[in-house]
Amino acid sequence: MKNVCFVVGHEDSHERPGDTPEAYWRTLLPAKALGEAVVLGKPGAAEKALAADVLWIYEPTCYAAASLAEVAHQMDKPVVVDWSEDIYTRDEQDRSYADARLDAAERTMATADVIVCSSRALCGAYENKGPVTAVETVLPSAGWEPGSPENIIAWWSDGRQKRGFEDVAPAMIRVLEDTGADLINIQFAHEKPLMRGASNEDERKRRVGRLYAYFDNDQVSVEENLREFRAVFAQAQVSLECYAPGSYRETVSDVPILRAAALGIPTVTTRTDVPPGCISADPGTWAETVLELMHDRSRRQEKSREALQWARTRSTYEGYQALLAHLTGA
Repeated sequence: MKNVCFVVGHEDSHERPGDTPEAYWRTLLPAKALGEAVVLGKPGAAEKALAADVLWIYEPTCYAAASLAEVAHQMDKPVVVDWSEDIYTRDEQDRSYADARLDAAERTMATADVIVCSSRALCGAYENKGPVTAVETVLPSAGWEPGSPENIIAWWSDGRQKRGFEDVAPAMIRVLEDTGADLINIQFAHEKPLMRGASNEDERKRRVGRLYAYFDNDQVSVEENLREFRAVFAQAQVSLECYAPGSYRETVSDVPILRAAALGIPTVTTRTDVPPGCISADPGTWAETVLELMHDRSRRQEKSREALQWARTRSTYEGYQALLAHLTGA
């Protein structure tokens, strides 16, 4: 296979939507198995990318990505544009993308030999932009082993689930009161709505005492942060995923569900189309669904087995390799 460079195509800024840990799963991790990776904005990144035979650009929402793709296209190098969300419906969950970001994305897609999406469902958002295909996110199984579940509910959200939790917060208050479980938030906290309705300071302290949050430590590597998060997450009985209603939630990356599945943890989500080991629930049935999994061990174990089996179908890079071979004639 010819040399491929995976490019993080969005600006590295905590002030802008698009800067999410998703780049690790779509860019940095595949590069370890298939090529090399660069982050635009770092010294020499564009030059290194253009030295490759194929450029695989993830989430190109800055002009540096558009310019890179245009130069690569002029050099007759295959360009792959990669998306794990629908940038046109982002406003259902967060701030909408600025016009400049959308313009950069459009320019980059105009050069693409193929547009890759993280799911078949997402392909529809880009089908009028050029040839489009699905290449699902991969989670290699090494290091991802089920733990010993404790009375813990976990929410590893990556920051894309910024709306919708307020709808299920009353149900989660009921769940936490019923089970006495701890709620662990990873990378993005959903705690403020859980304080609503607390009638006195003692009740507030009781609720706060069961809420924990873990965030990236910028003094260590991505891999070290991941190992810590994974160790904490593996203790959970149930994983949560929550988005506001709309089309965005149905097509956005399933990495939060996939991570849980790789550890044998069933997920309760507001998505309506779900993979094995995952259960869809709306705010009206949220509490009952989570409580059933917490209280019914056999049901939880059944969902755990389904989740593990599904995660193992997503542990190799065959989809990436097949597309790259097609593009290069290898």
